[in-house]
Amino acid sequence: MATKRIFSINGGTISNMIKGLFHNIHNSRLVATSKSGNNIFNLPLLLMIVIAIVFPITLIAGVILSVIFKINISVERDITKEVKLLD
Repeated sequence: MATKRIFSINGGTISNMIKGLFHNIHNSRLVATSKSGNNIFNLPLLLMIVIAIVFPITLIAGVILSVIFKINISVERDITKEVKLLD
C-alpha cells in the first residue's frame, strides 16, 4: 500500500524557511583560488549575489575569466551546529 506524505505550509513555516535560507547565505563565502592555490578573493556570498544582480556583466566576465585562467571557484560555509548523519 502506498504511503502518503503530507506537507502543510503556513506563515510560520515560510518565515522559518526564509530565516534559514538567509542564515545559510550569511554564513557562506565565495572563494576563488588560482591553480597554485593562492586566494584571489574571499568575499561573503550575499555581497557576491548583490553584485551579480546589480552588475550582471561582472558575472559573465567572471565566468569567462575563470574558464580562461582555470580559476577554482567554490562556496564555503561555516557549520555552526552539529550535523546529524542519516543512517
